[in-house]
Amino acid sequence: MGFSLKELTFKGKYLLYLTEQEYAGPWFGFKIRGEKIGTLPILLKNIEPTPIYKLVNSRKGRYVDRITLDFDIKEYLKKLIKAKKLKPITFSREDLYVRLYIDVFNKPKVPYINTFFTFKNISEFDLIDFNIFFIFDFDINGLEGFDNDYAEYDEENDIIYQYDKSNLYGGFSPISKATNYEACLTNEFSLDQEKMALSNTIPNTPGEILSALQIKFKTLEPEQTFQTALTISGGSSKEELIQNIIQGKSDSIKYLSQVNRNVKSNPRNAQQEAFEKINLQEAKDCD
Repeated sequence: MGFSLKELTFKGKYLLYLTEQEYAGPWFGFKIRGEKIGTLPILLKNIEPTPIYKLVNSRKGRYVDRITLDFDIKEYLKKLIKAKKLKPITFSREDLYVRLYIDVFNKPKVPYINTFFTFKNISEFDLIDFNIFFIFDFDINGLEGFDNDYAEYDEENDIIYQYDKSNLYGGFSPISKATNYEACLTNEFSLDQEKMALSNTIPNTPGEILSALQIKFKTLEPEQTFQTALTISGGSSKEELIQNIIQGKSDSIKYLSQVNRNVKSNPRNAQQEAFEKINLQEAKDCD
């Protein structure tokens, strides 16, 4: 369970096609600090099995889709205890979550998609060294050209992108300045609890390439929130891609207040009955 983009096209040509779900969305990592557990590093992919990720609600609109997910800290710690990687502890409260609000704006007649990510720490723990990773394994031109992509990072505009010899471009950029970037062969991409930083490198040869951006946020304290937005787009040239993303980021800033009002509303935080039983099940073969 989680969030990923399954397919993405620009003017009828594929930017994302047969990408694995975990390589088409946000990952996040942090360290939990508490008296009973010390300091514990955690890295979560965008797709994780229930009951670690629990779906609160999902609402599809004409131009805006909204998803609310909980990362259940208690369920995660219980798995570590069961695996004997953590000593048994007594939980002081039931609601130990990181709530993730995802708002996808896919307006007609604009060449970009804006997605807002709002994180709220609903727990008693400090989340130290909070990081968001945006990861996309572009398949430029789909099956016809997925393995001959080049990658570049435009530092001035904070845009990472891929392209091939057909001059089809696909890229993305957050409204929060990225602190690290990386492009590499997809099968060589590596992040874990010990290595939670992108390398700031770009390959100089084409291949089956993945692109990623990282945003570092110091500490997310209990009841504190962190929000950013991501623009993803395509272009028939580098110049068109950059212009589309700049326009998309400018547009996303206009909707920040609307998104903030929505994530604070009662309906957005109400558990949808249809998902209650699903959340209790332990997923198998989640991929």
